[in-house]
Amino acid sequence: MRTELFLAWRYLKPKRNAVSLITVSSILGVTLGVAVLMVVLAVMTGFTDLMKQKLVETQAHFQIRDKWRRVISDPAPIIQAVEAAGGEAAAVIQSPVLVQYDRRRLDMQVLMFGAAEQDLRNRLDFNVALRAGKLSLGKNEVVISQNMALRWNVNVGDKLLFHSAGRLTGLVKFKPEGGVELNSTASAYLPAEFTVTGIYSIGKYDFDRSVLFVGLDDAADLLDLPWGCATSVFGWGPDPFDQKALIEAIRKALPQYTVATWEEDNQQLLGVLAVEKRMMFFLLIFIVLVAAFSITNTLITSVYQKTREIGVLKAIGAGDGSVTLIFVLQGFLIGVVGSGVGTLLGWLVITFRNDIMHKVSEWTHMELFPKELYFFNELPAHIVPGDVAFIVISSVLLCTLGALLPASRAARLDPAKALRYE
Repeated sequence: MRTELFLAWRYLKPKRNAVSLITVSSILGVTLGVAVLMVVLAVMTGFTDLMKQKLVETQAHFQIRDKWRRVISDPAPIIQAVEAAGGEAAAVIQSPVLVQYDRRRLDMQVLMFGAAEQDLRNRLDFNVALRAGKLSLGKNEVVISQNMALRWNVNVGDKLLFHSAGRLTGLVKFKPEGGVELNSTASAYLPAEFTVTGIYSIGKYDFDRSVLFVGLDDAADLLDLPWGCATSVFGWGPDPFDQKALIEAIRKALPQYTVATWEEDNQQLLGVLAVEKRMMFFLLIFIVLVAAFSITNTLITSVYQKTREIGVLKAIGAGDGSVTLIFVLQGFLIGVVGSGVGTLLGWLVITFRNDIMHKVSEWTHMELFPKELYFFNELPAHIVPGDVAFIVISSVLLCTLGALLPASRAARLDPAKALRYE
């Protein structure tokens, strides 16, 4: 084995420049394939992990809703049931609203989140998230995002008008014969005026773009709901990634309500991310497969170049297995060297990914990672040792298999014909 390994390594460093360049190109192909696979899988894993983290930070671990009505009239028994099962809970009111920020302009892509001020303090780190003002949800007070503040050109202390869709639709009624008219039974309509007390930024684009916070009673007043009610009850457990026992206990205690975990509410998104990661690996592994074919071509050339040496080896007693092993080890060594360099290159690219991305964006004048589509301000990445090991093992295995054809060709050479050939 030591002799075959020595010869395999020696054949990778021939004196003839043409074959040397082909060997280097084969190693380079494996290097690029491994690096690309490593970077793509690390980015996909990092994106999935960061997405899960932001979902857990900006959503409840589970939500409890009434199966038949959109409003829970008395959330107190539900909160007690959750606490008895070992979790924590809070009543919330969620609803889309229309925000008027000047005389003629409305923003309709806004989700109002009504909650008690202390519940928000317990669940969102506003010491880090607040960019201006303070978290205050007193009467007719609102906390908006930094995205909204820039979009609407408002600051702490400015006024906003909130319109409820239910109130607006109640101003008109449909005529039996067709058309609409003013509803004479509707009371005079005035929008609710709120004062901006704080500006926050969570760092998740879709959340920052659409969610604002008001007090629970203000939300009920705006939607014409009774005080003390809730549209849902948010719950939190000790571990958002392992709450099966807790959810089962709550469902058993509250059979008349629907209990949905954050994973169930985002099942489609998480499923898409998992499928994308598998598909990216499946597609990009073809880069390494092409490199394996390149190794096959390289070793076929090497076999013809080394015909005399192979004849001499077989003449002095080297068996078919030894000759085969020499060239299989060549493919193995190319795979090992290429995978090692590719792993290092992939690690460097992942480490400096955001610097590289910003430089390329400056050169091309294109935003490569628009937060409007991907929801985050930076390119996430997470290197999983298991993924790296799988990439390296797959690459070395493909390179080794790529050497089998030329190795078998070398093993079948007749020593007398090989020497006569020279």
